[in-house]
Amino acid sequence: MLSAAGFGASPLLIQLAVQHFPPWTLGALRSALGLPLLLIAAGLLGRQRRPDAHDLVTALVGGVLVVSIPFVSMAAGMQYIPSGMGGMLYTTMPLFTMGLAALFLKDEPATLEQGIRIAVGIVGVLLIAGPGLIADGLGQAGLGAALTLISPLSYAAGNVWFRRRRKMQPMILAALMFAVGTVTVWPAALLIDGLPQVQPSAAVIASLAALVVLATVAPNLLNYALVQQAGANKAALAMFLMPGFSVVFGMLFRGERLPILAFVGLALVIAASAARLPRRWRTRPQRS
Repeated sequence: MLSAAGFGASPLLIQLAVQHFPPWTLGALRSALGLPLLLIAAGLLGRQRRPDAHDLVTALVGGVLVVSIPFVSMAAGMQYIPSGMGGMLYTTMPLFTMGLAALFLKDEPATLEQGIRIAVGIVGVLLIAGPGLIADGLGQAGLGAALTLISPLSYAAGNVWFRRRRKMQPMILAALMFAVGTVTVWPAALLIDGLPQVQPSAAVIASLAALVVLATVAPNLLNYALVQQAGANKAALAMFLMPGFSVVFGMLFRGERLPILAFVGLALVIAASAARLPRRWRTRPQRS
């Protein structure tokens, strides 16, 4: 629950922080400030294996897919849509992972079950984002939904990348990816946004600190502990609890109200990602 609450708070905290920092600058700050905290956590967890060249390549590509792109695109998208909707859209990550795995992983081929689940999930995404796209096209709401969806898509691509690579120690991988995020996003932030023009008030510092500590580093550490104690499958349930927290936080702190279609779409996305169909539909289609 704590892990899900931390992840669920991220859309709201991103929405608050992006009022003070442009998206590229916020993404750079989020990765740069989270890096030392992850290094400290890695040190406290005991001796870590020194990464080799293979590990560095894994972290380099993973850092771009899991840190650089999601941090910036999520910040950009949350300028235009309610935070609760941002949490709902991020729940599409397992759905994207399933589709990309079928395309790029030989040991996870496409099945009839996957095709049905992906189709149902796409309908769910359309119900969540569709009203904004129809009403506003690629205006503010439509653009926000499109930018936000880049985050779970990129994260899913990162999951598939990790599946193809040798396993690494999670804390070292996380720290290296945040280092990659810092190095890759900062130059673009300086080029696109320029130097930060923000007065370091208490509200600015609080929103940034809450985003980095409560919605970035803490849920990652909690998720790491959850995987160790309960396994990866049970840890993945946090992703399905995340939008509930996002909606509640948006209602409490921003007065948000989402259309009923968004909740129907969320239910379809969760069902598509987690439900199991009859065994006869789980086999790979036979070629004629």
